[in-house]
Amino acid sequence: MRALAEFLQRECANAAPWNCSTMPADWCIALGHRDFAAAWRDTIEPDDCMKAQDGPGGLLRLWDEGIGNALPSIDLFLERGDILVFEMGPLIAGGIWTGERIAVRATRGVHFLAEDWVTIQKAWRP
Repeated sequence: MRALAEFLQRECANAAPWNCSTMPADWCIALGHRDFAAAWRDTIEPDDCMKAQDGPGGLLRLWDEGIGNALPSIDLFLERGDILVFEMGPLIAGGIWTGERIAVRATRGVHFLAEDWVTIQKAWRP
């Protein structure tokens, strides 16, 4: 999927404000879907991000509410371009499956995490 590679390459240089949901949401928008993170897109300060996902379900609840029935959830096998919420130690964040790694937005561009480093909470196919 060349489109994903080009998207991630652009994200590496993207200086726009972000949170852990904006890159997966932008990927969905690039594929013609609505912005599932619109309600909290401007929540970018770490403390504010933690407050936004406070309460039962945390970040997964926000994604479930934002995505609704717009995208099918994936139970077994990830395909390149799927979006997901994952845990890595105390960190809970959103990412995009590249087919080999999970792409996540970080302070200095995009980082790629091995699947065995994380626990995937839920995934969707855009």
